[in-house]
Amino acid sequence: MRRNVIDLIRKITRQRGAEGESAVSMALAEMKDSGEIASFYKTARRADKFQGIDFCIFKINGERVPLQVKSSRTGALNHREEFSDIPVIIVKIEDDTGSVKNKIRELLI
Repeated sequence: MRRNVIDLIRKITRQRGAEGESAVSMALAEMKDSGEIASFYKTARRADKFQGIDFCIFKINGERVPLQVKSSRTGALNHREEFSDIPVIIVKIEDDTGSVKNKIRELLI
């Protein structure tokens, strides 16, 4: 029984993470289309695991900005402890595209 609960929690956590990354991808695509950023790409799973990077964003001036996406404050705090030089944003289920774009914009300043 305990094992089933742990497996369910892990599944929900992965799903929330995937939804957050999808929301960020959509927001970045809109930002690219509008000319706010030059480009972006989603990193490979290995970069996420070992470097703490989900996305690389390229500003108009060519500067590369790494980004990690988390779905909880605890996840963001843990990320900051392990990868203090990689910016992180928290994306919640209730965040719309505009909200996600604003979180990204704050990092790009």
